[in-house]
Amino acid sequence: MNSTEVIEIKQRLKDDFAHYASKCLQVRSKNGDILLFTLNKAQKYVHSKLEEQKKNTGKVRALILKGRQQGMSTYVGGRFYHQTTHRFGCQTFILTHALDATQNLYKMAQRFHEYCPPVVRPQVSTSNAKELIFGLLESGYKVGTAENKAVGRSSTIQLFHGSEVAFWSNADEHAKGILQAIPEMSGTECILESTANGIGNYFHQM
Repeated sequence: MNSTEVIEIKQRLKDDFAHYASKCLQVRSKNGDILLFTLNKAQKYVHSKLEEQKKNTGKVRALILKGRQQGMSTYVGGRFYHQTTHRFGCQTFILTHALDATQNLYKMAQRFHEYCPPVVRPQVSTSNAKELIFGLLESGYKVGTAENKAVGRSSTIQLFHGSEVAFWSNADEHAKGILQAIPEMSGTECILESTANGIGNYFHQM
């Protein structure tokens, strides 16, 4: 394979998330196997809608009312790992309703990185329970839980994954704080997803 072919392969992996996922991302199946990530029907539908919005506005602002076991958290996790590892200065924040849920999504990102082919896997400069930083890119992850009212307030965030937002205990505080840390600029994405949790909560109101 010559250098031109290598460049073309890497460029497609950068530009086409669905293709990248099927070649580079590994997920844990329901029976515990580690498999390449092929988007299912629901994930493909959401992906097409987000890409359409991104093309039209330059950014993504999305609410996803999800059914159980459709893989929406996995899709958002993969989408954001792809971008975080292909962009310079991209800060990604994951916020869920509870510590164990946050840890699960963070472990997913760590698994993506662990199994990612070396040709597209950036070098890690910091890796601990709350941060995964790719030093040469000046990009990386931070995580928090909605039980902490002040989480993320001092950050500037390019990609924000809010998971199970209908169950956030301090949703109004986070709307005033961390969600205001996402600038209204091209390339930024804020995706809030949740299963239903009755009426009147912040996610339902939105």
